[in-house]
Amino acid sequence: MIGGDSMHQQHQTCSRRHFLKGLAGLSAIATLTPVLPESFTRSAKADVPKRVVIADGALAETALAMGIVPLAMADVPGYRVWVQEPKVPEQVINLGARFQPSLERLAQLDPDLILTSSFYANQYSRLSDLAPIEKIDIYSSSKTPFLNAMAAAQKIAEVTGHRGTAEILISDTLSRIDQASRELTSSQASSVLVTSMLSPRHMRVYGQNSLMQDVIDRLPVKNAWTGPTNHWGFATVTIDQIAQYSNAALIAIKPVPDNVDRAIVHSPILSELPSIKRFGLITMPPVATFGGLFAAGRFSDLLANALTSQGAAHGEFAS
Repeated sequence: MIGGDSMHQQHQTCSRRHFLKGLAGLSAIATLTPVLPESFTRSAKADVPKRVVIADGALAETALAMGIVPLAMADVPGYRVWVQEPKVPEQVINLGARFQPSLERLAQLDPDLILTSSFYANQYSRLSDLAPIEKIDIYSSSKTPFLNAMAAAQKIAEVTGHRGTAEILISDTLSRIDQASRELTSSQASSVLVTSMLSPRHMRVYGQNSLMQDVIDRLPVKNAWTGPTNHWGFATVTIDQIAQYSNAALIAIKPVPDNVDRAIVHSPILSELPSIKRFGLITMPPVATFGGLFAAGRFSDLLANALTSQGAAHGEFAS
């Protein structure tokens, strides 16, 4: 997700080469010169981009899952906290914050291709000054996130010259979901509330339009939340709004704020929730809640582990 207006406006007749030279002349840019691995030197074949930059987290996750290592991506530190898997190799250059990556650094990297999504629609003109862009959307009203994620994997493989890798990822994801479905026949709960805790009283709960809903629909458990959600598939709710779901296991995707952990022990508002009294607060390792195909498979694995005796044996049930 790229934001900010740090780039100087260029005259419309300025060529891309002059645009880059102009930026390179700025002293601020000179301090950002990266040392690039040999594998990222420019390809002699224009139709096989080697210097690929990815502005969208779900697309980066998908590319990495297919063994496609980008030259750079936005918010690498945030990815390592909130997504974690697949891991980002150390040589991947961080473009800065998700909402305000450095367009100057991006220009200096001189990419062959930029993968982005509609979230960055207001940046298309500036991005296209730097390199060809490929817009790929996973979260749109045309299809479900899961179906879009499969199409996104295929498109990324196609435009980066890695044909065949998408089919491997799709097959692996479907196998993981099938395995989770078998394991969940022994689930300790028949329905779930999948959340990201914001405070002891507020949380995001995932439902229709979310990747989590798509995965749950393929499993022998139900999503207890059938209320309205936004474009991204979640609703921000209060503890009072979920108190009625006494038969649903409340799952909190990590990281969970410290004050929420303390509230489980000390606050009767949270600790006395029927769901938590029955199942405890079930914590799940980080997974991309707005992710792609790999996140779908990872979520199915983690959900099966959390709701079965295996999860309980490894301390996933926190009380």
